[in-house]
Amino acid sequence: MSRAKSYDAAKIDTLAKSKLPALGIDLGGTKIRAAAVRDYEVITEPKQVPTPEGREHIIEALVDLVSEFKTDILMGVGIATAGIVNCDTGEIIGSTGNLPGWSGTPLKKVLESKILLPVHVENDANAAGYAEARIEALRKKRCVVTVTLGTGIGGGIVLHGRLFRGSNWAAGEVGHIKIAQDNKRLCTCGLIDCWEAYGSGRGLIMTAQEMLEGVTIDQSRLVKEPGTLTTYDVFSAAKEDDLMAKKIVERWHEHIAHGLVNLAHVLNPDCFVITGGLSEFVDFQLLHDMVADRCLPRVADAIEIRQSAIQGQAGIIGAAQFVIDELLTPRS
Repeated sequence: MSRAKSYDAAKIDTLAKSKLPALGIDLGGTKIRAAAVRDYEVITEPKQVPTPEGREHIIEALVDLVSEFKTDILMGVGIATAGIVNCDTGEIIGSTGNLPGWSGTPLKKVLESKILLPVHVENDANAAGYAEARIEALRKKRCVVTVTLGTGIGGGIVLHGRLFRGSNWAAGEVGHIKIAQDNKRLCTCGLIDCWEAYGSGRGLIMTAQEMLEGVTIDQSRLVKEPGTLTTYDVFSAAKEDDLMAKKIVERWHEHIAHGLVNLAHVLNPDCFVITGGLSEFVDFQLLHDMVADRCLPRVADAIEIRQSAIQGQAGIIGAAQFVIDELLTPRS
């Protein structure tokens, strides 16, 4: 009798938990955003604060954000953060230039002691990739690779619905595959000629500066004082039919295609999902054609490249959903 009651209580508890949302927090180098999530959807108005400097101040900001939500109706809190994360311990084990001094932070342990809720910590690109792959349209795909295009390039690899983190949590660092042999561009990671040094926003500016050498102001409006050119300048000029700007944007697409081709030949994914701040400037038909032209026919046949369906919310949704999924179906 007692066993039956215990089973019923556990079952009821699980059902109750399944109705509760989790709080997803996307921790970036310049801002922290948070919202409650249930069933892969944001169900509250997101809140945002600037990212402070220093480990202690960041943790204080996270605690303050959590307190703004009703913690008694939250299942837990998920954090999507830059850097390599040991997801078993919730410790930041790999540094990131966006958050100086963040490496070594035992974030899960510290936060759980302060907010008294379960916490899951995940790499931000992994969290975004998990969310993208688990939405209804892609849930039955065998391999979904999400590529985040922004200041840098991040990636998340989901195989048969499960995030692939690698042997020591560093899988998905797609921005650091090598796409050139010229020993020409130093990446922020310290390596040379990484994909990120070409396909990111920073890479686009470097490409523009190279292609604008010898060009006059009469030939392109992009000829400006060194260090003042922005990605917005390039895309805006291209939209207004500035010939050099259009050539720069096309070269940028080629650089993105090089990285996708490498990933396609290794992983043979069902789908690439492109997200991040620069994804809105991607010509998806042009990118697909460039990738297909550079792939083996069998690989090219399977390639689908699509824009994110949850643009801007993938990190929040993925971080929160990890908490929900981990609590309802713990890893063996």
